[in-house]
Amino acid sequence: MRGFLLTPTYRVVRGVPEVHLYGVLESGEPCLVIDDRTRPHFFVRAADAAAVRALGITPAPADLRTLGGEDAALVSVAVPGDVPPLRRKLEERGVVCLEADVRFAYRYLIDRGIRGAFEVSGPSQGHGRVGHVFRNPELRPAHWKPALKVLSIDIETSLRGEELYAIALHTHDFSRVLLVHDHVLEHAEPVHSEKAAIRRFLEYLHAIDPDVITGWNVVDFDLAVLARMAHRHGIHFASSTAGSSSTPSR
Repeated sequence: MRGFLLTPTYRVVRGVPEVHLYGVLESGEPCLVIDDRTRPHFFVRAADAAAVRALGITPAPADLRTLGGEDAALVSVAVPGDVPPLRRKLEERGVVCLEADVRFAYRYLIDRGIRGAFEVSGPSQGHGRVGHVFRNPELRPAHWKPALKVLSIDIETSLRGEELYAIALHTHDFSRVLLVHDHVLEHAEPVHSEKAAIRRFLEYLHAIDPDVITGWNVVDFDLAVLARMAHRHGIHFASSTAGSSSTPSR
């Protein structure tokens, strides 16, 4: 079946890196592709292989050439966190590290030619709001443009972001403004407290179940502020289909 990539990331589970690809299937259902069969890697010139071996790592031949036309060698490590210190050590020895700044999950996608749409083959298991979970499936690039559910949000706070005044939500067919206010309002939904506003926002968020959440500085401000306020009120702030939270569950 075909799907479309929304968020590529990874986790290290019991010392093994796993690529986690969150997406949406052609059926409209969410999905998660987990793959633990690949390891982080980058490249050096084959002529520098001896310098890599001097650090206890044996590079493998790569069917690639540098932009200068020289043969390349592949340097593989155990987990993504091993790349930066190894890169520093090699560069101190005058070795040029190629594509060592490419993030692990993105390296996985580049190697498979996946730019957005993909075709996945293999068994899956249902896992709540995450949807279909595929573990180590066959994955290939595909051509497909999904109709994604996009939710735009915006919040209004005090100057220092310490008090919440309002939360606005907008989709193609739904608009709502939650306003912390004591009176009935014509163009907004009043809520009696900051805590009630956050709870109501999460109710709408889970009902809409968007594929994409967008807005102005939505990650570093809107969601970060809401998560901090939710934590202050003892509310579990899960802002994704994966149920991930930037605050502890209470």
